[in-house]
Amino acid sequence: MLLSAENSLLLLIDYQTKLMPAIAEGARVLNRARLLTDAAQACGVPIWATEQYPHGLGETVPALIPLIARRLTKTHFNAAAEAQVQDALALWQGRRIVLAGCEAHVCLLQTALGLKSQGWAVSVAFDACGSRHLDDKALARDRLINAGLPLISVEMAAFEWAEHKDSAAFKAVLGAVKRAD
Repeated sequence: MLLSAENSLLLLIDYQTKLMPAIAEGARVLNRARLLTDAAQACGVPIWATEQYPHGLGETVPALIPLIARRLTKTHFNAAAEAQVQDALALWQGRRIVLAGCEAHVCLLQTALGLKSQGWAVSVAFDACGSRHLDDKALARDRLINAGLPLISVEMAAFEWAEHKDSAAFKAVLGAVKRAD
């Protein structure tokens, strides 16, 4: 199933200031997350983010904050277990949630599995996900696949949201892709 901008919601998981320096290939992960958010914004996809205990892990990284419409604080590793997240998502029934975030084997994985168990359609933009250790990220990938969750790339999401070379969003998406390379 292709993504559509009209039926998607982008949920960024825990790209936080005190966590990102510890993420393996963190600069690349953040670069992919920024491309994903730029594409979502160009295509009119709502962008939300979670922050795991921001008092300890800091806020969302500054590069992403201007693009985020809503930030949700959480203490569960599985954001789908938070009443605040459940209440916020209730208004968006029928949308596919595109996830990306850190850490892939903890909060991202648990949120993806939690949302799926609640009946949400979920896709994971896996090249925008990270963990402190690459073997943990690889295990998260395997577990997501085994759970039947589709893994996509940031560019897959971007061009599926843009749909056509003549769409209003295409030039902005293409520009974002070129800047990210």
